[in-house]
Amino acid sequence: MKSPLRQRALAGLAAGAVALSTAVAITPAASAAPTPGTVAAGQWLSAQLTNGVVHNDAWGSDDLGLSLDVLGALRELGVQPQVRQQVLATVSARVDEYVEFTSEGVTTFYPGSGGKLAIAVDTAGADPHAVGPRKRDLVADIEAVTDDATGESSDTYGLFGQTFATRGLIAGGSREAARSVAFVAAQQCANGSFRQNLTADCPDVPEIDTTAAALQTLAEARAAGIAVDSSAIERAGAAIAAAQAADGSFVGNGVPNTNSTGLAAVALSRAGRTDAARKAAAWVARHQVTAATGGRLASQVGAIAYDRAALEAGAADGIESAMRDQWLRASTQAAPALALLTTGRATATAPPRVAAGRTFRVTASGLAPGWKVTARVAGGSTASALVPASGRVAVTLKAPRGTARRAVTVADATGRTVATSSVRVLAAKRFAVAKAKKKVKRNKAQRIVVRGLVAGEPVRVQYRGKTVKRGVASAKGTYTHRFKVGRTTGTVRVVVRGAYGNRLGKTAFKVVR
Repeated sequence: MKSPLRQRALAGLAAGAVALSTAVAITPAASAAPTPGTVAAGQWLSAQLTNGVVHNDAWGSDDLGLSLDVLGALRELGVQPQVRQQVLATVSARVDEYVEFTSEGVTTFYPGSGGKLAIAVDTAGADPHAVGPRKRDLVADIEAVTDDATGESSDTYGLFGQTFATRGLIAGGSREAARSVAFVAAQQCANGSFRQNLTADCPDVPEIDTTAAALQTLAEARAAGIAVDSSAIERAGAAIAAAQAADGSFVGNGVPNTNSTGLAAVALSRAGRTDAARKAAAWVARHQVTAATGGRLASQVGAIAYDRAALEAGAADGIESAMRDQWLRASTQAAPALALLTTGRATATAPPRVAAGRTFRVTASGLAPGWKVTARVAGGSTASALVPASGRVAVTLKAPRGTARRAVTVADATGRTVATSSVRVLAAKRFAVAKAKKKVKRNKAQRIVVRGLVAGEPVRVQYRGKTVKRGVASAKGTYTHRFKVGRTTGTVRVVVRGAYGNRLGKTAFKVVR
């Protein structure tokens, strides 16, 4: 008999229920930098490991296959490199336990498992021909159970498992890889999809997970120099795109779910269907636990729910032990799709100026909804806010002392600066106001020159207690005004005010007959 974990996983594959079986490592067109979603997903997935592996409490066993799926997701997200190394080292040290099972004296090698580990080893830059303490040659093991005539490997439990065996041969540079690839390609249906059950007719409804896995296999084969009909990849991409719902989701096991949608998103990206891929990825992102989710999921930020029902149940009850496996499998399979998303170009807007020590508002837009952002003014305060669905948020900051142009930055939940602006901080100032004459005959003109302003600062000139002129300072911080002094004689005052009441200058002169 098979071990409980292996029996359950292989039974799922045999039944075509691959949406919850294992993840496919399809390399997405990842964003240029980590996003709050990808970083949080990586942190949550890493937290599910115990000593480098996933431990299944229900079965009392370590799930080495799912551990490799976590590794694959972290790799595609480009996060947690030390955790990835730990997982690979741990599973490699237990290679025999993972790839084979002995019952009644008969040992069976599972090429799907061997292929998955071979891929992980090769991607890490190591040798799949020498894995573990005894330097096991996984590529040779897969070759030994692959039919020389057909290219089919034994004990794969359908095409989904076969794709791992085939990709393992590709990773190891096997001479049998081309024949194995041809076997996978031969399973393509008339509608462009691929069948999971190798002994049954093509289903009426495309099997998204299997088709995505096959597309990845053909794409990797072509990249490795193996002859692949490019139309097969195009037709597979078209079949997946045709099955996409208006909201971006894909159905697997009878319901729209993040497993199938995540796989489809990355496969569509691989096939060059960027818009459809991002639409699917956005649907996945709407099922990720964010800082805004709250409820009983407040401590599970980064996890991805299988579907809307799972997300709502989690918010009400948390991730119960019986549901942990579903959450973990959904997250490993869906998370790589998040790397396809970018939040666009975020912008930040600050007022042109602010009085030193006063508060002001910074508005940022184009941000990732559901995550916190932190705004900061150089030399001044810092404040955080939760980004709503609109992706636009306003934050109040306090300006520092002194007169200077201060940088304003907005950082996302990863700490990366995503938007910048600046504000001119103006401290109290006594301007120098020079007058052309000490005495001016009535009805004649006086001329004043104000110095000490900042470029572009608004200026207001008051004469005899009334505002007589408004303007802005020159690029050199000066302002000149010429005005008639009127008929009334005597000593008169001129007050020049800048942007704020504590920025002013005064002068006086006499009006004479």
